[in-house]
Amino acid sequence: MTMMTPPPLDEDEEVLVPHSDLVVEGPQPMEGMAQVDPAGAVENQQPEDPPSMKFTWRIENFPRLNVRKHYSEAFVVGGYKWRILIFPKGNNVDHLSMYLDVADSPTLPYGWSRYAQFSLAVVNQINNKYTIRKGT
Repeated sequence: MTMMTPPPLDEDEEVLVPHSDLVVEGPQPMEGMAQVDPAGAVENQQPEDPPSMKFTWRIENFPRLNVRKHYSEAFVVGGYKWRILIFPKGNNVDHLSMYLDVADSPTLPYGWSRYAQFSLAVVNQINNKYTIRKGT
């Protein structure tokens, strides 16, 4: 997967992405893993040894979160700043939407891209059988 910076968006501008089959219910802390190619591999080329890390984002009182979208704090992998973006009530769907986001995209040149291999998980602390992980 190649992450590419789009033209800058207004904070309130709607984000449209392909439909996902990720469905989540109840209070869920977020956990994500990101792997990034620090050299910016050309599309369709897999990096040999990408840096790897695990980032955990715990959201207290998730059911009471009353915002359209919510960002994690930024974290660095491969020398680049990333963050997790969620839409608690969905992004044009009726369930949680969750994305890996380039944290400092306004400072990057138009068309900037990086190969990123990652997975995102929603962990159900009450019943682990409802934990969901999706990856690229």
